[in-house]
Amino acid sequence: MNHRYIIYTTVDITPTGVVNGNNKNIEEYHLKRNQQRNYDTLCQVISLRANIHNPAVEIDFMDSVPAIFPNPNLPESYTVWSLVFWCDRQHVFGENNSALIKDLHMVPIVPNLEETVPQFPPYFITSGELRNIYIP
Repeated sequence: MNHRYIIYTTVDITPTGVVNGNNKNIEEYHLKRNQQRNYDTLCQVISLRANIHNPAVEIDFMDSVPAIFPNPNLPESYTVWSLVFWCDRQHVFGENNSALIKDLHMVPIVPNLEETVPQFPPYFITSGELRNIYIP
């Protein structure tokens, strides 16, 4: 039986499929490559504990939700990426996903892509007022 998981983040994790070094001098290439790097990083950290199936990213524009992202620099409206994926085991990430939250804390990201929230310091941050990733 497969179990569904979802992760919300203000970090640009758009999967672009750009993984090779062609056209290195084109600005659009660098944006798409770095978006893919953030997506790959997130999926690789998750994969340290479980095989993930059918990952999909959705992009939404949200109004301020301080309980999820308490960042004092949060604009009134901002972009949130959600990664939905499936695993073949339940509770693979510990009680309340605590192991995955710990794994993701302070993992480096590529900032300044299409985010509407400043990403400084440039890491996935899972707790505190600068939290930029949330796992319900």
